[in-house]
Amino acid sequence: MNKVTTTIFERAYQSYLCGGDVYTYRFESKSPLMTKKYNDAIKYLEDNELIIVKFMSEDKVRLTLTDKGIEYGNSMSV
Repeated sequence: MNKVTTTIFERAYQSYLCGGDVYTYRFESKSPLMTKKYNDAIKYLEDNELIIVKFMSEDKVRLTLTDKGIEYGNSMSV
């Protein structure tokens, strides 16, 4: 995973650990290059079945972790 992908996943996982079911990640930059990086990162996480995207706009994404994502997060924190 690249830095953007890791950041999105780790924040969603921390939200899950604190009791959140749905996590909203707001894009820090609206530049076309960064928007592409965010979209690629989210697609990577979805393709690897770590997250489910509930809603996505041009400046944020709402997502939940899958069971596989939770297991992956648990293995990262060991």
